[in-house]
Amino acid sequence: MTIVTGTGPVQAAVAASYAIAEYKPDVIISAGSAGSFGRFGIGDIISFSSVISPDNDLTRFHLPKGSVLRPDRSTASVMPLRGASGYILSSSAAFESGANRTIGDVMPDAADMEAYGVAMACSFSSIPCFAIKMITDIIGENLRIGDYSSRLRAMRSALPEIIEKELMLL
Repeated sequence: MTIVTGTGPVQAAVAASYAIAEYKPDVIISAGSAGSFGRFGIGDIISFSSVISPDNDLTRFHLPKGSVLRPDRSTASVMPLRGASGYILSSSAAFESGANRTIGDVMPDAADMEAYGVAMACSFSSIPCFAIKMITDIIGENLRIGDYSSRLRAMRSALPEIIEKELMLL
């Protein structure tokens, strides 16, 4: 089953929560595009091990940047994912500029706009979550819309095979 979430962590969290409630999946995959901070090249497909959100800023309460308060009063910062790569994804509601990629003491490898919302919804429901992303741009470099559109088409054809391989490892 495929659910299109729309752009951003809020839309992704709402769509993932709906999918969890309605379809009771065994696993959820946040698949899509990401920008690289330089570690990966255009067209690389990565399964990330964790995701963090720079949008979460509770430093006034002496919590590390990226932390959230959970309903049970525990805190979460870096959300674990099922990938075993060791790579960290930054997930924000805004396009990443690359100006300051460190979040607290965490140095992410790439950035997207949906994975954190999906991971949070999965965390609340104890459902395994993958974030599998194709690198479509290098953060900080100028990107023409036509080039980005072409890369998104390539992503749509390449991702299903990679996702299938990841699921076979379960």
